[in-house]
Amino acid sequence: MKKEINYHKYCVIIPAYNAANTITELIKAIYETNILLKIIVIDDGSTDGTSAMAEPFPNVNVYTHDRNRGKGEAIKTGIREACLAGFQYAIFIDADLQHDPLKIGEFINIREKCGSDIVLGRRSFFKTTMPLHRIFSNSITSFMISLRTNRRVHDSQCGYRLVDITKVPIGNITETGFQFESAFLIKMLSFGLKYSEIQIPTIYNKSVSSINNLMDTVRFIILFFKSYLWF
Repeated sequence: MKKEINYHKYCVIIPAYNAANTITELIKAIYETNILLKIIVIDDGSTDGTSAMAEPFPNVNVYTHDRNRGKGEAIKTGIREACLAGFQYAIFIDADLQHDPLKIGEFINIREKCGSDIVLGRRSFFKTTMPLHRIFSNSITSFMISLRTNRRVHDSQCGYRLVDITKVPIGNITETGFQFESAFLIKMLSFGLKYSEIQIPTIYNKSVSSINNLMDTVRFIILFFKSYLWF
């Protein structure tokens, strides 16, 4: 007999910064999965009315930072609020429409089947519209995290992931920007938590990335070597 999934354990967390042009379409697309999940939007100090675009939707809770604190801080806020609300698992999805919400059900199915603590999206780097510099940086960081954790990670920069949020050591992660996602991958995988990947479409649209390729690469390298002092 097929085990019935308790969807009440799951929520969706969307870190958002100046996403007024995309957040409405994203929330509607999540509704189209026909899986009734609480959606938690963290407006990270947007100046374009992102919160106002998200708040009218039912089953959506919006939390607003008074200023832009970085993606890592937005994720931390989302995790804290989700844990307080009693959720165990969160599907993180970026607000820029570069992730297909219809994959949410597959993330949950993989977690239920494999008992995974982390399910990471895996995009194809080749024969896609992904910019060359992003392919290069993603390949390098994924290789280094794989080396550091002794676990094969193919797409470490993918923000589309399902996580057992009760096991994320947010109090021990000081990174506030994009490095937060790499830091918690290193920590969780190094602790031997169960890890799975799922193939997802590679979607690149005209949205402007907040990633500073040079500086964020330098920050990642610093993070990588600093991680050897953690444990």
